[in-house]
Amino acid sequence: MSSYNVATGYAAGLMGIWGILANLNLLVWTNPQADYARIIRVPKDKETTTPSNGSVKNDTLDTNGIHENGLRQRKSYANANAPSGDIGTRAKHQGLGDTVCVWQRFPENGTFGERLNWTLDLATNFREVGWNCCITSVPRPEIPTNIRDGDPVSFKDMPVVSKSGYYRNLTEREFVWTRLRNVFLLTFVLDFCSVTMVKDPYCTHGPDRDLPPPLFLQQLPPWLLQAYREFLCLIGIYAAIDAIFNLHDLFQYYVFSYVYPMRGELWQYTNIFGPVSQILDRGIAGWWGAFWHQTFRLQFISPAKFLVDKGYLQKGSLATQVVTMYVSFIQSGLLHGAGSISSMPETKPWRAPVFFFLQPLGIIIQLLLLHLMDKAFPNTPRGVRQVFNAVSTAGWLYYTAFFFTDDISSSGIWLLEPVPISPLRWLGFGHPDDHWWRWERYLFPIWHSDKYWWKSGIQI
Repeated sequence: MSSYNVATGYAAGLMGIWGILANLNLLVWTNPQADYARIIRVPKDKETTTPSNGSVKNDTLDTNGIHENGLRQRKSYANANAPSGDIGTRAKHQGLGDTVCVWQRFPENGTFGERLNWTLDLATNFREVGWNCCITSVPRPEIPTNIRDGDPVSFKDMPVVSKSGYYRNLTEREFVWTRLRNVFLLTFVLDFCSVTMVKDPYCTHGPDRDLPPPLFLQQLPPWLLQAYREFLCLIGIYAAIDAIFNLHDLFQYYVFSYVYPMRGELWQYTNIFGPVSQILDRGIAGWWGAFWHQTFRLQFISPAKFLVDKGYLQKGSLATQVVTMYVSFIQSGLLHGAGSISSMPETKPWRAPVFFFLQPLGIIIQLLLLHLMDKAFPNTPRGVRQVFNAVSTAGWLYYTAFFFTDDISSSGIWLLEPVPISPLRWLGFGHPDDHWWRWERYLFPIWHSDKYWWKSGIQI
């Protein structure tokens, strides 16, 4: 399955493999019905029941028939409100200010709708924020080892900034302003990338066609030309992902929270990418484990965690760390390779998997060099280590990233029009016949009619 729309064509492969990885996580590597629980709101100091969408009605909290009373629990509820003291405009308008957060396990005795709602909440949450399986990169409340229905959630020690550098907004104004500002600025970045890339045959056709670069690039030495192209592709990927998920956060907060009220709470949202300081402190491991978006982290590490839980690997051992890295990066390579396969132009789908397969090797080499540095020069200043991490990370990515940039350029992804209005083309920086309005009719879904009804449908 593919599409003349380059974004849809690439996304078709991504979605296919992502569906497989997500289902393996939920059906094979984990047991959500037995092990997972989410955070919902209930009225304070009242016996309540909580349907699976998190709304509240009076009765007895009995999603699985367990409830705990007493002074100890009432004291625990004191720390069970939102960590910032602000549960969001949506929640305030619903009159939920006098509520507390509790854990809800799978409602096995609930109605079909309640069980479906609980399941969809789990399946549509990338980082699983608000669940006990939430990734460790983002700020999250204390997650107990054993969770029972109705146990209060402790926000007492929930950080504003996680150890990986991800932060949450404390006010709705800050949350909205940050995301609108980001989308506005990233629109210009994406427009710049689009205007610049379409002038370079490498970005429009890939490296397999012997087409000369534009005049302003012909003067560059080969090593600098490669660095320029890789950096431009990096900026384009970063800006596109950041813009999409900033809009995604606003949609979740203001629209999807009508279905899942907890998504109308500010503590559920963090920045998309981590700080550059993670690269300086941790090198390539910091690039992939903290700086780069952690959207698929949970699904990527699930197979290795399954092996640890079943006793096949020892938790915390060197072998386990290596296996976890390779399992994660191999899945990432397969994910992006599938996007290459489903693209309309002719590509070489092995390129993306090779790029991701090389990243654990870079992490291992970098850590070995740091170990040798520490042995040869004890008490190495932190600044020196940071310079080494920055230079070696940039070097490793420079010598390996061409596998990935060659692949996405061959897929035609840079022919995508990311923004509807192009200020740079309006100012005359595009091709002579370019118009400032970029979204033509063929980019939108249309109805396709065929001789047979099963071949008719929406064409994207």
